[in-house]
Amino acid sequence: MPEKSKLRGRKILKLSSLAGAVVLAVLLGWKLSGRTDTVAYTRSAVERGDIVKTITATGKLQAVVTVQVGSQVSGRISEIYVDFNSRVKKGQIIARLDPSLLQAQLEQARANLANAQARTQTAQTAVTNAEAAVASAEANREKLRVAREDAERAWRRVSELVSTGAVSTRDVESAQALLDQAAAQLQQAAAEVDKARAQLLSARSQVNEARAQVRQMSAAVELASANLGYSIIRAPIDGVVIARNVDVGQTVAASLQAPTLFLIANDLTQMQVLADIDEADVGQLGPQSKVAFTVDAYPNDEFHGAVSQIRLNPQTVQNVVTYTAVIDVRNPELKLKPGMTANVTATVAERLGVLTAPNAALRFRPNRAGVEDQDAAASPGGSRRAGSHTVWKIEKEGGLRPVTVALGLTDGARTEIVSGGLNAGDQLATGQESGKDGESKAAVRNPIMPFAGRGGRR
Repeated sequence: MPEKSKLRGRKILKLSSLAGAVVLAVLLGWKLSGRTDTVAYTRSAVERGDIVKTITATGKLQAVVTVQVGSQVSGRISEIYVDFNSRVKKGQIIARLDPSLLQAQLEQARANLANAQARTQTAQTAVTNAEAAVASAEANREKLRVAREDAERAWRRVSELVSTGAVSTRDVESAQALLDQAAAQLQQAAAEVDKARAQLLSARSQVNEARAQVRQMSAAVELASANLGYSIIRAPIDGVVIARNVDVGQTVAASLQAPTLFLIANDLTQMQVLADIDEADVGQLGPQSKVAFTVDAYPNDEFHGAVSQIRLNPQTVQNVVTYTAVIDVRNPELKLKPGMTANVTATVAERLGVLTAPNAALRFRPNRAGVEDQDAAASPGGSRRAGSHTVWKIEKEGGLRPVTVALGLTDGARTEIVSGGLNAGDQLATGQESGKDGESKAAVRNPIMPFAGRGGRR
């Protein structure tokens, strides 16, 4: 019995010594591991793929040609022959205004024209009478001219005979008086001719005025006739009625501008998207850009179009400047409807089957620990020369090696590697987790108290 107790005591002592040694070794290892630096990197692989750069915008769908049909005259709508979605042909009657007032205006204009024509005839008769008066005055003047010449000859004969005593002085004076009377009558006749000619000119002016009034009244008749014709509203183009703004009995007033009665879209199989492009993106968009868009009515369908125009008129809303891009779209199935909102994606550049790296790797800058090229790590921006960029390749042993590459197109997530010492499958560092003396995010826990910190607190 005593020997068995001694053996049991020795075993217990050996086990206690062994347990103490194990605990001491664990504590020593934990303490040593807490003082070492731990470095861990998040990584992403270099891959071959496609880089597509796109810009996004929103816009509104509309028909290529949309005509607002209005009324040039005021009146009451008496008849309407079309409704929403009605197909119409050019020249087809789509509505009528009450023509009674316009018809009365036409009859009044015609009466005014007849009155003006009658005044013209009267003025023409006055011209004929004035011409006859001129002719009569000229004939009377000619008669008095002959009488004056005869009186002058008589005066000369009497004047020659007075020296011979054949006639008396009284005869000479009588001949002189007759000559002076004939001269005065001739002068009066000339004045009458001038007066008749002036009356003729006045009569001719009245004829011209009457003729002008005739032309004016003729124009008034044509205007009234045209207005009466405008009481019939016709479709200006072939198309579809997409809006009707009036009803029978409604009065339209065409005072300062023509009221819009109907809206007709020419061809809904050809549509346009008016997209608002941000000023930062408008320089990248052009006729060669591939454009795709979706509408909320058909979220699973993708529609395609082509940029036909970028309008130079900028729109500024809350200090945001946008330009309108016109995108032509075919709509053979008539799924797209005017006014729909289009979510546009335009491809402005693409590279197919190129070497790509994640953009996170381009932004990564390591700490000095674990870096092979300390000079490169310390260089500003991680670039060795202008036009190049430095990324950090993870070696097999876990260290980092800087690699200088030339960059190309980016889509916001990955960037094209144009040249450099990288191959598909290479691992690049995109982030780093490191610590010292238990401050690391991946610090080793206390094996005795796994939930305790350095101070033994939870």
